[in-house]
Amino acid sequence: MSTNQILFGLGLVLTLAVGSQLVARSLRIPALVLLLPVGFVAGIATDDVHPDELLGALYQPFVSIAVGIILFEAGLRLSFGEVRPGIRKAVVRLVLAGGLITWLAVAATVAVLYDGIDRSVAVLIGAILVVSGPTVVLPLLAFIRPTRDVRSLLKWEGTLIDPVGALLGVLVFQSVSSGKGWQPGEMLLALGIGALVGLVGAPALLLLLREVQRSAPRMIVPATLMVVVAAVVAADLLNDDAGLMTAVLMGIAVGNQRRIDISLSLFEFQETLVQLLIGVLFVLVAASVSPQDVRSVMPEALVLLAVMILLIRPASVALATLRSPLAWPERAFVAWMAPRGIVAGATASAFGPKLAQEGIAGADKVLPIVFIAIFSTVVIYGLTASPGARILGVAGSGGTQVLIVGGHAWAREIAEALERSGVAVRMWVGPADHRTAAQGAGLHADRGRIMVDAVSREAELEEVTDALFLTESDDFNTLGAADLRDELGHEHVFRIAPHPEEPHLVPPSREAGILGDRSLTFEELDRQFAAGARIVTRTPETTGAGRTDTPLFVVRSGGRLSVLADGHAPDTRAGDTLIVLAAEREGAPDPAAPAAGDPVGVDRTRG
Repeated sequence: MSTNQILFGLGLVLTLAVGSQLVARSLRIPALVLLLPVGFVAGIATDDVHPDELLGALYQPFVSIAVGIILFEAGLRLSFGEVRPGIRKAVVRLVLAGGLITWLAVAATVAVLYDGIDRSVAVLIGAILVVSGPTVVLPLLAFIRPTRDVRSLLKWEGTLIDPVGALLGVLVFQSVSSGKGWQPGEMLLALGIGALVGLVGAPALLLLLREVQRSAPRMIVPATLMVVVAAVVAADLLNDDAGLMTAVLMGIAVGNQRRIDISLSLFEFQETLVQLLIGVLFVLVAASVSPQDVRSVMPEALVLLAVMILLIRPASVALATLRSPLAWPERAFVAWMAPRGIVAGATASAFGPKLAQEGIAGADKVLPIVFIAIFSTVVIYGLTASPGARILGVAGSGGTQVLIVGGHAWAREIAEALERSGVAVRMWVGPADHRTAAQGAGLHADRGRIMVDAVSREAELEEVTDALFLTESDDFNTLGAADLRDELGHEHVFRIAPHPEEPHLVPPSREAGILGDRSLTFEELDRQFAAGARIVTRTPETTGAGRTDTPLFVVRSGGRLSVLADGHAPDTRAGDTLIVLAAEREGAPDPAAPAAGDPVGVDRTRG
């Protein structure tokens, strides 16, 4: 390839990798559903994105390092504290017994379906399709937000099964290509080498991070990347694919230690580097498969897929979760969640062509069969797992959930008005008396934590879509809103207006997301409520002339929330609910005022 072709190919791969994820986010579908077909079509349309042509001998080393980084980041998320003892046993059984069942059953099915295929090739395909992996499982879990036990079981299985399955594939490949037969000791040796390098690398990384955190915290991510890559490469040089085990163990060690907290800085792995690597790897693997290869194995591959999804996975889960604390809907969802990921594709693209060059019958079918399995499981699980989880009752709410930070009287009124309008609310409340009052009103209120470790933060913000900072501290509201905007998005985090003179910190001059307008400071809201103002709900038909309302929120059908910020006027239509700050008028009560015995804030003008 010429320099211009390589330049074009690299640019196209990066554009497709990031662009697909942005489009998927706007369509509210898992990114993996788009990445594979986009890469496949790109491979048909041009040879410039074919990994063997674009990267040549660099492709396999790049995949090894990239997958190692991804697995390290996945290991950071594996907290021992989030896994109950009964779930830990299920994880072990699902990885070991479930992996063995999957391997043997897939190998037998392939041998039956494909005439003339060498049995060793069928065994290799079975080993490759054991893996699932965090590259596919974690994005789907983030999209679905299942219950805690289901999430922890699938997270641990998906992360641990990758190195085990990859090493199993290496073992089978070596036994076939060398002609020496089955040598299980080789796999144990690789696992031991990976564990040993990980046990050396993890303390070294922690010592380095302790110093970097003191002197150059901005260098935490580059320093971590340096040590992780060095450890993965060292383990791989000692034994093929042992670096995957090293990466997982180092991630678990760093994620579960409590001496230093660098997890928020390492969150950049997931937000930037890991997301980019996942996109690039899926595009490259998909581009490496031709339509002719897919057509040659398609009918039998679809039968294999049905057997894997409908028979093998449910059988593995039934055995692994026997006598576990999981309820039957949770077991059913786990049985319907086994997408294959990038490690399967990378292993197939490495071993299949090599065995084909040695003339082993059916070796040319390894990559297309595995590609169909990856593509189909990602699409099937990606499109059905979320509705399936809702049907089984193991999914998160999936709708709008507002986090209100602050628990004084009018913050509670806002929370109650939102809940009456169909919006789910959580509250972070500091003072114990405020928290007790909020809980007494039936609100979900706890102390909450901000700027905590990454795993706790992920659980703390689970299902939160929007945030309102209503505390009396303008400085805290400024810093808290800035922090959560990186998490939830700039159009989903709001705060009350800061007092122009009193904060210790000068507020950002161009900051957007001020609830109502800049006149509604904490002091002004306190003054208005002391004078009789309250939070009420109205319909568009009951708003209009003669009222001195300040609109704050519009709740649309299905509980969708629109926060009225920065002085914007409400855009309402029939069926919407308008939540306003209603001021007490002199001389006559507001027609929306509650009568004796009515709940505070109910708009009696709605009939």
